[in-house]
Amino acid sequence: MPQAAGLGVTKARSAVTIGAFTAVYFVLMWCSGMLGFFGPAFMFVGWIVGLLLNGSVVMLMLVRSRMFGTLTIAGGVVAFLMVVTGHAWVTIPVTLILGFLGDLIARGGGYVSAPRNIAAYMLFSLWMIGPLAPIFFAPDPYYEDVASQMGQDYADAMRALFSPAVIGGWVVVAMIVACIGGLIGRFLLRKHFAKAGVA
Repeated sequence: MPQAAGLGVTKARSAVTIGAFTAVYFVLMWCSGMLGFFGPAFMFVGWIVGLLLNGSVVMLMLVRSRMFGTLTIAGGVVAFLMVVTGHAWVTIPVTLILGFLGDLIARGGGYVSAPRNIAAYMLFSLWMIGPLAPIFFAPDPYYEDVASQMGQDYADAMRALFSPAVIGGWVVVAMIVACIGGLIGRFLLRKHFAKAGVA
């Protein structure tokens, strides 16, 4: 863990940091995702809110942990919880891969480079495509499951909205929103958390 050398950052402390911030990340993501109960279109609203709020969480987590594997571990935990709560299994490999790639980006800046950490967060945030992946290779079973949970009208509305083109466009929008969330997080990190001695 060369990036943390001399900075008082230990593996034990990093593990605690990752666990705590992952819990906050999941709660914020889950709560914002509840907006989807108002209709399929509100799923996008919930994701946007979650991306904006969690920018600060991830920026602070990266600076506090400074350990390679931070995003991979956090992503693995989040993906596991998503699968346990009924989402597609493919969420796990997708999230682990994106978390690992995000770690590679953040490690290049020692986990303290704002541009690299924001870029890592942007890439990592695309894990939310994982739960939607069955739409591309098994749409009928996917929407049958949605109908069993949310009703047939909801499933039909979601099928009409979530076309491959819309999902592809959402990937671009998600990265832009994640960038904004990361910038907000970095601003708060410098203006408030650093002064309070948290960062």
